[in-house]
Amino acid sequence: MSSPARTDSVMPRQVRVAQLLLFGLAVTGLLVIAALEEGLTSFGLGEMVAPWFMIWVCALLALRYEGGARNGVRLTTVLVMLFVVFGAFSDVFGAVAPGEIVAAALRIVGGGPVIVLLFLPDATAWFDRAK
Repeated sequence: MSSPARTDSVMPRQVRVAQLLLFGLAVTGLLVIAALEEGLTSFGLGEMVAPWFMIWVCALLALRYEGGARNGVRLTTVLVMLFVVFGAFSDVFGAVAPGEIVAAALRIVGGGPVIVLLFLPDATAWFDRAK
């Protein structure tokens, strides 16, 4: 049995996995904030929400991956996720509570693969295809 020919209308697996990782991270962010908000000041809550907000922006961008997304959407997602991942590294080293370490580790473990997946050749070709 031969596999059907790939068409330009089928999203590559790498892009789909990156999209699902972003959606999963967005939901995880809501759960982490709900679990760790107890006892935080408004400043502390803002510090916790800020990196997750950037992930939510990336998840919103990921909604466009199936449609007419161009290379700018991919590059914006990668750039924002770079800020999230590098910021998470500083959060790990400056954390004072175990929950902060876990939240930062989740951003690193989920964000790193998104960056890598969106730079793979199939993903790049998907965003550079003719619309």
